[in-house]
Amino acid sequence: MMTEGMKRVLFLDFDGVLNTEKYQEKLRLEGEPRWDDFGQLFDPKAVENLKMILDAVPDVLLVISSSWKLEGLDRMKALWEARGLPGTVHGVTPDYVPDLLDINQADPDNMAMLAGKGNEVKEWLSRFAPDGCKYVILDDVPDFLPEQEAFLICTDPRAGITHNVAVRVISLLKSL
Repeated sequence: MMTEGMKRVLFLDFDGVLNTEKYQEKLRLEGEPRWDDFGQLFDPKAVENLKMILDAVPDVLLVISSSWKLEGLDRMKALWEARGLPGTVHGVTPDYVPDLLDINQADPDNMAMLAGKGNEVKEWLSRFAPDGCKYVILDDVPDFLPEQEAFLICTDPRAGITHNVAVRVISLLKSL
């Protein structure tokens, strides 16, 4: 939950953002373990760039929007601690599964109902964020609502959070 003084949130995906295709391939080729008790290992370069973001914008709250969140907030916090990741996990977005039988997919006004992660972010903001809360979404898939596009920074799933992506996130968070 946010307090009135906290007005910025970073919605963070894992696969394609912290867990990169390039790093998984490197581990595979070197015969190194690619998993731990929590799942696939995160790319140290992507983690370093996440730390750069959190150091530059220390008041930003981390909210997990990755499908890994289905294991629960306590599990995400345990993962964060066990892996020595930067920052603190403050929450997870709710799980949103639309009833596809109730959605007329031919109607463009209803297509927003299919933006699962976008609706999850919208729901989290409506439940926990104070008025005027600003946010950035960091994901490799643009599964978000039209009104969220200005706050979405997409990563290349091969590289995840690069230095350039981190600079863009910092710039956007500081401009909010």
